[in-house]
Amino acid sequence: MKHVIIGAGVAGITAARTIKELNSNAEVVVIGDELFLPYKRYLLTEFLCDSIQRDDLLFFSIKKLNELGVKLRKGEYVKSIEPSEKVIKLHHNEVVHYDKLLIATGGRPGLGLVLRPFKKHIHFYYSLYDTLILKEKLPEVHKCIVFGDGVSCLDLICVLHNLGKRVTYITRGERATFGLEEDDFEGDLHEFLEEKGIEIITEEQIVSVEESDQGYKVETIQQKTLTTDIVFAWDFYKPNISFIEGSAIEKKLGILVNTRLETSEKDIYSAGDCVEIYHPSIKGYWINFGLPNALEQGRVAGSNMSGQNEEYKTQEAIVFNLMGTSLKARWWR
Repeated sequence: MKHVIIGAGVAGITAARTIKELNSNAEVVVIGDELFLPYKRYLLTEFLCDSIQRDDLLFFSIKKLNELGVKLRKGEYVKSIEPSEKVIKLHHNEVVHYDKLLIATGGRPGLGLVLRPFKKHIHFYYSLYDTLILKEKLPEVHKCIVFGDGVSCLDLICVLHNLGKRVTYITRGERATFGLEEDDFEGDLHEFLEEKGIEIITEEQIVSVEESDQGYKVETIQQKTLTTDIVFAWDFYKPNISFIEGSAIEKKLGILVNTRLETSEKDIYSAGDCVEIYHPSIKGYWINFGLPNALEQGRVAGSNMSGQNEEYKTQEAIVFNLMGTSLKARWWR
């Protein structure tokens, strides 16, 4: 039985380990698009701040993968899936057969039509590659502009502030909000950030980024001109599933799965940030972000690929630490 896993993140590697623990004779191949060994994305901020070393980021070493008998193919991109033939096609047109397939490719930030022409001047804060580039540049960076949404954006604002950088946050909204449950938070998050020295520009968005003598010149839709040393921006964060286009795998924003993490196609499963799963409380599908969810979905998917019959229980919130204050992120709000 050949199990192929697309995605070498927490969900994918957890599924691979689960499969081998249940059936040591199973053939397991993990295909990852990054050139790095599987790492803990949630520790990138600590690595950026030099709180941990690069080796501490490793989620699974080559030695552990070899001991389990898992084959890891790094730097490989999947172009397409043909469920009727039970094959996937890689970027160099190699065809790989599977008996059971798991899609665990996560999500990633992206730029819309307005900002896409300025991509070469804009930084993301998502991957180890992004973090390594930023780590090199940070000593020369004093002023930063951040434009985006979500807890990852708030995390970036916090780490830049903690590293002594001057941060300007631009948001389309009337106030700075990041999808948090603030019931246990004393005061207003927007005001809290301003008290910490974060400049917040509301009801605005970036429309151009150009190099200048002072670093970068940023123009906004309200015709403001700002100068900065570095620009972080993204218009959306969405599942990384473009390779399923043309297949019969059902999706909305993410791949639709049932509670066993099965997709609409036989013997194809999906787990992690790339899936949408039905939530009984909201009577609709939602993306269950966060490390605890990825770990549990990877385990359940691997178990069911091995012939078990487990159901994934939705976990609604994860704890987020904001400059010493504990908050909860509730992703479906």
